[in-house]
Parts: sequence; structure tokens; C-alpha cells
Amino acid sequence: MLKSKALQEQVKEIELLIRYAVEEGEQAIALEFLQTFQSDPFGLDVLREFYRTLPEAREEALLKISVLEQKEQVYLLLLSTSNHHYFYLANNEEGLFLGDWEKGLSNSQILSFFDYQDEEAFAKRHPTLEAGREYIAQERIDEDICPSCGVEVGSLHTLGCPVEVCPWCDGQLNHCNCRFEQLGVEELTDEKMLEQLEERLDSKGRIPYAREQRPSFLSE
Repeated sequence: MLKSKALQEQVKEIELLIRYAVEEGEQAIALEFLQTFQSDPFGLDVLREFYRTLPEAREEALLKISVLEQKEQVYLLLLSTSNHHYFYLANNEEGLFLGDWEKGLSNSQILSFFDYQDEEAFAKRHPTLEAGREYIAQERIDEDICPSCGVEVGSLHTLGCPVEVCPWCDGQLNHCNCRFEQLGVEELTDEKMLEQLEERLDSKGRIPYAREQRPSFLSE
């Protein structure tokens, strides 16, 4: 009950922020989008920080939250309004704006954390705004949904999902060396290699999402 009351208070706070931070013509759609996350602590945290620190004082409604990367309880998000798109880093405790999509992601520490060699490698993996997936309300709470790629229990992960289990060693597929050993290479450098890897995985038998694969996320 206390948790429910806390979420209600957070929703009210964001509603007030919207009244001051969003131009009148977009307030209705901003409030409608807020209702999607009224029971999602993580989503509400993102919304609150967005309206608290709206970049360059732009009076815009947040219309979409997309997940670009997720690792060790850290999300790299893309926050979209009708005219702008912002890189945003979030975990269970805080969030940080990283800049506009148009300028690219150049922070070397963040790129390295998500296993990218450089900005060019990231841009190649995310060439368009549609390269990420839309964040699903309460996905960090619902154990039947993979917290990274969003598939349901029993479904195959999106290739590259950090939660997917390797069918050769039972470790995390994107952290073990099996994918390189199977192709006889030191790194995956192009789409053809990814296609070959997917064929090897299918032949071996990919492991679908199960609740026990889920990382331990905090609810607040």
C-alpha cells in the first residue's frame, strides 16, 4: 500500500512538472503518455528526470522511450519527443542525459561499458532511430518478459540480447567466447558473420527466455 501511495505521489509530481515544462498544446499527449507508466517505478523515474532537466529548456512532451542497450542493470535509452531524440543513461538510482541523437554517442567510457570499440561501431549497430526497441511499461517487474529484448517466456531472444544463454557453455552468450570459437574469428565484424552465428545457434538449439535467466532488478 505504501508503495502504491508513493507511485501516486510520483505521478502527481510529474503531472505538475508537465504543466510547467510542456507547452499547452502538447500537455494532453504528455499526460496520456504518463498514464502508461503510472505503475512502473523505473518509467516514472525516467519521466520525472526528463521533465526536471528538459534539455535546452525545450517545452516538449516525451512521447517514446526506447531501449538501445542494457547491461548489469544499466539502460541506455533514447527519449523521443515530436522533434528531438536524446541519449539517456539510467539505472536504479539516477539518470544522465548524454546529448542529442543527431550528434551521436561519443562518450568513450559508456561505449566501452556496452562493449563498443568506438562511436563508429555504435553508429553501425544503431543506424536509425528504429534500431532500438520500445520500452515496455513494467518490463523490469514482469518476470514473464525479458528485461532486455522484451520477448515473453518461451520465445527466442533478439540476437545480441545480453540475457540470452549460450547453448554451448551455459554462460551469457554475448560475454563468453563461444560465438568467436564457433566461427574461428576473434571478433564479429559484419552482418555476414552475424548471419553465420545465427545459423550455428539455430543448429545447436538456441535457449529461449525463461524466468530464471532474469537479472535481479531492484523495484525502486
